Amino acid sequence: MAPALSTRRIGDGVTLREALGGRWATHWLLWLAFYPPTTAIIMIRESTTPYPDWWWPLLSATVQHVIAGVIIVGGGILARRWRPMLPVALVAALWGASSLARAFVGSAVAETVAGVPGDLVFRAATWIVMTLAWGPALVYGIAQIDRRRALIGELEAAKRSLDAAVTAAAESGEAIRARLARTIRRSVAPVLDDLRERLVTVRQDLDRAAFVEISMRMSSLHDETADLVESTNPAARPSAVSRRASLREVFDVHLVRPWLTAGVVTMQTLAIMLPDGARIFGELAAVEIVLATVVGGVVLGSVMTVCESWPLFRRVRASSVTLAAAGSAIVATSWVILHSGIDPITWHGAIMLPVLGGGLLAACTVVIASIVIARANEDDERTIREVHGRIDRLVAENESALELERHRLSELMHGPVQGRIAACVMALSFFSADDTAPGALASITEQVLEHLAAASHDLSLLAEGRPPNGGA
Repeated sequence: MAPALSTRRIGDGVTLREALGGRWATHWLLWLAFYPPTTAIIMIRESTTPYPDWWWPLLSATVQHVIAGVIIVGGGILARRWRPMLPVALVAALWGASSLARAFVGSAVAETVAGVPGDLVFRAATWIVMTLAWGPALVYGIAQIDRRRALIGELEAAKRSLDAAVTAAAESGEAIRARLARTIRRSVAPVLDDLRERLVTVRQDLDRAAFVEISMRMSSLHDETADLVESTNPAARPSAVSRRASLREVFDVHLVRPWLTAGVVTMQTLAIMLPDGARIFGELAAVEIVLATVVGGVVLGSVMTVCESWPLFRRVRASSVTLAAAGSAIVATSWVILHSGIDPITWHGAIMLPVLGGGLLAACTVVIASIVIARANEDDERTIREVHGRIDRLVAENESALELERHRLSELMHGPVQGRIAACVMALSFFSADDTAPGALASITEQVLEHLAAASHDLSLLAEGRPPNGGA
């Protein structure tokens, strides 16, 4: 299965369409993570259904989840064989089919085992509502978390590359020229030394054929030296390896839009609790659920607003603030459920309280991932684009400086190094001619050795950033 969101270019964001069509929309880990909360919802839903044994609701929940997994995960695997990025309509169809499958299984088990009406329409409607309330936000939030784990590393790598580009741009012209000369010297000096050693070793046994061979090597070295000056470019674009951040780093973001977050959390929690609470426990329980959830949302928004506005709390990690805000909301919700007196039967609230508290906490995580982390990702992606734009400008400036110093180095090397090598070629060519006097061997050999020693010395001076002594 191709990961739709893990092969993005640097600075690219995650849109809602890409998230819903990406791998997380049909991922088996997401399906597995849904098993505990959906089982808890079904256990509460079937708490008043007269099953012969306690384990029948658990079996029903397990069968429902397995069938939903076959539809969503299996359907996603098959569809991605043709399209790695699924159409949103296809994902919606898979989710809708899984909701209907859950409703059919739950209704069939209730009718055949407990002998009560299956309430197929109610079951289908509630599963569809919960899927609409949680599915897109959850998948989008997980995609943003996954993107942020890579984005934090990309931002760090971009800043390191920028530091390297700034350092390279601050290099002086003389230093650039010396660096270029050192690069050339590493290629040319060993050849010069080898030719000198060979001439010194066999100077008394040189014949015309050996001089012709050395002359050809010297001529080739002259051409290669000229090519090296034009092509040497040791200042490639700086790059750095990025890492994947931890989940703790992902949630270490500045909290924004606290009341929007609180409002969405309230709606998601009501989507879980209100339909079954009203159906099982009646109108008074439904009113109590609405009141408790709204109070929890107000407390959540208030705590997040205080932590955002007070300088004392701005240094606290966002994950700690989120846990504190969610914990305060759960405490407020629990107090309303257990002490409001709207529903006189207290055990109704005690049954619903675990799912209500868990729903609030899960909704906080999902909404913060969908809103806060997505906002942080947008800011970091914009920063990465700006950093890479600055790197491009610095690299272009450095390339211009390199070209200028390459030209200056070519002029400096033309006489001291290339001129001396050319003189060696001419001397060797003179000896290799047919009419050259045999007595000229020693004189030509000494001239070549002097030129080679001078060329090597001048090349060393250039590599040290000092001007050569002069031309040949």
